[in-house]
Amino acid sequence: MIHAGRFNGRIAVVTGAAQGIGRTVAVNMAREGARVALVDRSPLIAEVHAEILAAGGEALAITADLERYGESRLAINEAHARFGRIDILVNNVGGTIWAKPFEQYAEDEIEAEVRRSLFPTLWGCRAVLPFMIAQQAGTIVNVSSVATRGVNRVPYGAAKG
Repeated sequence: MIHAGRFNGRIAVVTGAAQGIGRTVAVNMAREGARVALVDRSPLIAEVHAEILAAGGEALAITADLERYGESRLAINEAHARFGRIDILVNNVGGTIWAKPFEQYAEDEIEAEVRRSLFPTLWGCRAVLPFMIAQQAGTIVNVSSVATRGVNRVPYGAAKG
């Protein structure tokens, strides 16, 4: 459901905006008046950017690997430099890499799952907080899913939970 004007004047950063939930959130926020910084490591981010612009919205596409703090910080700084503030951060990056019984996960697989689903949220929050504290306002939304309940997604569930 679209609520015209709900986000008028708001600046939103949406991570994982190239596809899935993140894409839908970013496009809908733009339809509802937000200026949106789209952040993803996938080149598909250009398609979402073009879609928002074609519909008359304002957006910035930023390619970054949010598993790395430095890239998260650069993405947030770029969004802030472009728009002058950040009102909303939607931490959406994450996802199960493997779905199998926990006892079958190798150590490096557990670390990869946690790196994909926990660190982007932590780094995004850490990078945006100085701006939100300075402006004494802001909203952070951390996205998870029902997949956290799955017995074959223990590392993902732990990271997202």
